[in-house]
Amino acid sequence: MKFKLGDTVYYAKCNYKHIKKTCPICFGKLKVTLILGNDDLVVLPCNYCAPGYDPPCGFVEEYDYVVAAQMVTIDRVTTEVSGKGEQGTYCFNGCYGADESLLFLTKEEALSKAQEIKAQLDQDQATRAEYIKKDKQKSFSWNAGYHIREAKRGRKQAEYHDSMAVLCKARAKGE
Repeated sequence: MKFKLGDTVYYAKCNYKHIKKTCPICFGKLKVTLILGNDDLVVLPCNYCAPGYDPPCGFVEEYDYVVAAQMVTIDRVTTEVSGKGEQGTYCFNGCYGADESLLFLTKEEALSKAQEIKAQLDQDQATRAEYIKKDKQKSFSWNAGYHIREAKRGRKQAEYHDSMAVLCKARAKGE
């Protein structure tokens, strides 16, 4: 174990805060344009910035990560022995715990580690956003196909009912 009870060390912290960003799919325009294979354009509401069943709002809530080096005093040490060897958790402020990879003797080392963690979290979030963009594009095309098909079906039904109404009127006049 690197540290002991009562040691004062720096904890590498990387917490998040919520921020609002312009939607990366519609760029705040609330709609997207899908180009079909025959070059027709279909304008659809943006599903990415539409939380749940609400209409699109033009922005998304994401996380921004904030780094800090917090000075803490170790008030409890727990040790676990497994096939991987002895692993310890250092507890501080009554209930918070961290392994020794997040605790340092200097503030600079802790800030450096927190920056590394932030860089990895930012990369993960950027990768996740790219996957979501690609997945949503498939969703937009499926939705466009569905609504085009339903509109065509609705027009056929309207034409049928219009023709039936004309027949009914003609029969009513003939009586």
